[in-house]
This record gives sequence, structure tokens and C-alpha cells, in this order.
Amino acid sequence: MRTMLLLLLAALLAGCGGRSADAWAVCEAAIAERLAGKTYRLDPKAIRASAREEGENVLVLSGEVVLDPGMTHEQRQTLECKARFTPGQARPDVISLNFVW
Repeated sequence: MRTMLLLLLAALLAGCGGRSADAWAVCEAAIAERLAGKTYRLDPKAIRASAREEGENVLVLSGEVVLDPGMTHEQRQTLECKARFTPGQARPDVISLNFVW
């Protein structure tokens, strides 16, 4: 029984990792598009680890983004990206991308 519980937990965690990777892929593209022409730094691993469910089929990723890193006018912001998974669709859609000062 204990082994079954551990296997179930491992399967659930593996499934979540796949969803967070898919959500991160579309969020990363949206971030790159929004910040085109700007220099920025972020921690993809930390952002993927922040994944949490919000409502049905929506995954929220958040983390810090540094704009113009190393410059005198460097800015740190928090980004939040929401990705919605639609059954039958290969990749999720970004439904919200916010930068919080």
C-alpha cells in the first residue's frame, strides 16, 4: 500500500512537471516578445518551480525579472504568467502576462 502511494505521488509530480514545462515554454516566448530589444535576466528554473494551479486548467508561473542587469538603471520586477490548457490542444495559451513593479 505504501509503495502504491509513493508511485501515485511520483506520477502526479511528473505530470505537473510536464505541464509547468509546457506553460513555461509559451510564457517564455510571450516574455521575449514583450521585452523584445531589451536586455533582461530571469531564472527559468525558479519560475517553473513556482507553478501553481489557478482554476480549471490554468497554471500560474511567477518570478523575478531583472531589466537592464548590471546597468545603473537596473530594475527588478515580478512577472506573472497565466497559461490555460485546452483539452485536445498540444500547447497551452498565455491568457495573462503581467510585470509588477
